[in-house]
Amino acid sequence: MKKLIPPILRLQLRVLFTFVKDVLNAQYFYFVKKNAALIDFPIQLSMSQPIRKNDYSKNKKHNLQLAIRTIENKVILPNQILSYWQLIPQPTPSNGFKKGRNVIGNSLALDYGGGLCQLSGILYHLALEADLDIIERHPHSLDIYTEASRYTPLGSDATVVYGHKDLRIKNNYNFPITFQFEILDHEFIIHLCAEHQIEKALLDFLIEKKENGKQVRVTRNGNVSDEICSEDFYRNL
Repeated sequence: MKKLIPPILRLQLRVLFTFVKDVLNAQYFYFVKKNAALIDFPIQLSMSQPIRKNDYSKNKKHNLQLAIRTIENKVILPNQILSYWQLIPQPTPSNGFKKGRNVIGNSLALDYGGGLCQLSGILYHLALEADLDIIERHPHSLDIYTEASRYTPLGSDATVVYGHKDLRIKNNYNFPITFQFEILDHEFIIHLCAEHQIEKALLDFLIEKKENGKQVRVTRNGNVSDEICSEDFYRNL
């Protein structure tokens, strides 16, 4: 039966299956149309990352703009989950995405949707600082940066693969939140907005060098207690 289902459809069914589980668990992401009267929350936390110019930076900005439209100003109610792939369509040419640099397997390659991992990464990093619950997150397999070129701490990334690896963030506050974004010439900015104050959690990135890579442990000192958020191994490029 598996061989009879086209690969693209199999991926879509995987995403749909996760969506059904959320509905059954009463964790369905309630979509609210863009309405300034409903979503004009003040900014509580912000974060920025550079967008470095290269041969595919224009495509990256294009892909980020497409994805941002599906997430920005969506109200996440208490106990609801933001699922990356429930909001963002499959990164294919028919959905308007262009080619860019991606980590595929254990190497760098060009594929449609290049740049989407920067969006998932900055969402994840800000969610950690906001003390939000992380339901699902996957690290990259490679460390593609040097210490001189790194623009975000190793261990704060979140790779996403349609139908296989999602980023799922739960609003564990008793009030709604929203995300807003800005894409400037050389900078990518994310804002977490809410009616009530959100304290920034302290993160610690402990990096241990190994023979062929790095072991990274991320701990968070949040509003309730300290916790280990992740323990990941990154191979050297």
